[in-house]
Amino acid sequence: MEYAREVLEEVMLHLPHGARHDLGRLIARIDDEFERRTLPDPGPVIDWTEGGWWWSRIRER
Repeated sequence: MEYAREVLEEVMLHLPHGARHDLGRLIARIDDEFERRTLPDPGPVIDWTEGGWWWSRIRER
């Protein structure tokens, strides 16, 4: 999941404005659901400039 979300973030940078907006709305819904189903990782703080918030979540495997 985390790697796929990272790829989506990269794709968003290369889309035209309209498509970026539409995909962004869908990704926001996915992000909300992922955040709802996971917990914050109490481990070391991740620098978000190196990766998205989704890397610092704990989930069932």
